[in-house]
Formats: sequence, C-alpha cells, structure tokens
Amino acid sequence: MDRFFMRRARAVQYLLDRRREWLARVEAAKTGSVEFESQQLDLIDSLVRDVRAGRVHAFKLDHPTAVEVFVSD
Repeated sequence: MDRFFMRRARAVQYLLDRRREWLARVEAAKTGSVEFESQQLDLIDSLVRDVRAGRVHAFKLDHPTAVEVFVSD
C-alpha cells in the first residue's frame, strides 16, 4: 500500500481524478453489472465532500490500487 501526505486541495484533486477513472470504467462497461463501480463512485463522492469540509484527515482506497492518504491544511 502506498502512503501519501497531501494538502487538502491536492487530496480533493486526487479524489476527483480517481472519480474520473471510475466513470470511464462505467462508461466502458456497456453491458453487465456496474454495481461495484457505482459503490466506489458513491464512496469517492462522499470523501470529496468530507475532505473539502475538513471532516476527514486521512482516507484509504483499495481499488484499483491500495493507497492511504493523509490530509494536511
């Protein structure tokens, strides 16, 4: 697992980049279930709001690669 220390704005940008990756996967999967991808998008959307508001100071993402991010002001 990779660990990163980021300022709040960079952490939000990182999450938005990961969100774009998941959206691309959903769009590429024209058939079949995208339930897992939708759950990941919901998780990232929630994290974006919480990181922006200062309610979250660290978070982990397990897919597609495991990372742990520590947020500083």
